[in-house]
Amino acid sequence: MPIYALLVATLIAAMLVSATVGYRIYDLGQLWDALFHFDGTEAATVLTNLRLPRAVIAPLVGAALGIAGVQVQTLSRNRIASPDTLGLNAGASLAVVVASSVFGIGSLAGLSLTAALGALVTSLVVFAIAAGAGGLSPLRIVLIGVTIAGLGQSFVQIILTTNEAQLQNLLFWLAGSFVDRPMTLVINCGPFVLVGAVIAFLLARPLDALQADDSTATSLGVPVGLVRIGCFFSVALLTGAAVAMAGPVSFVGLVVPHAARRLVGLRHDRQIIAAALVGAVYTTLADVAARFVIFPLEAPVGAVTAVVGGIVLVLLLRRRIA
Repeated sequence: MPIYALLVATLIAAMLVSATVGYRIYDLGQLWDALFHFDGTEAATVLTNLRLPRAVIAPLVGAALGIAGVQVQTLSRNRIASPDTLGLNAGASLAVVVASSVFGIGSLAGLSLTAALGALVTSLVVFAIAAGAGGLSPLRIVLIGVTIAGLGQSFVQIILTTNEAQLQNLLFWLAGSFVDRPMTLVINCGPFVLVGAVIAFLLARPLDALQADDSTATSLGVPVGLVRIGCFFSVALLTGAAVAMAGPVSFVGLVVPHAARRLVGLRHDRQIIAAALVGAVYTTLADVAARFVIFPLEAPVGAVTAVVGGIVLVLLLRRRIA
């Protein structure tokens, strides 16, 4: 479809801007030389060690959160649901902080797996409480998710307050950032994103049926319980990998699915592809914007996406109330 080609072209352009624009601006020739004729100069070192990892990690995180957001909104049948409002980012963050502060886990692979497990456990807790409280109504799921998110964030603050060394290391990460992220994160977390995305795409047709209600989906032969489990696992992998790479980048999973549906409609196979591309473009451009918000200093990208996401959330809530 032409829209996918346009999104791919926009993503490539955004990644090139991300790699070349910042406190210092480099041209495409310098980027080419740094990639294929590295000579050890300052420009080549900055481009390969600092700019290039950001230009790759930012779209990977955005794609993961976009796909996760599509699944969360369908599972909860709530267009204002997202990994943030269901507490998944907070759960993954809490798991990483506990693993790092209490158990001394410092490897990228260990923190990635911990973040995924934290997101998975949180998703199961939210949906289990909602089901036990009288059914999976959209409002109940979001309210429980927001409560769990608040609890998770509180525990994170308590742990970091009692551990000043970890506070210094993790404070900027907890705001959501792509600064100083090594390319090894892509190697460690990329497989989690890939597996989560493949599971989501394989479950696209059952998710189409789940947009109605459980009884309709069951009558169409959809194993609702297995589909939910598969989606929980996919969302946990995607959200956990994103948190492990960049910290909790807020509201991407809320904004991106709405844009994807406007572009390609309600079919989930199309939504998932569009959400991956839109999410990648969105976080990459947000990362570029974060470099200039308080220039010459740099704002956390999570602050930029939180402002945009907060505005979108208010508009969506006003529309639902009206």
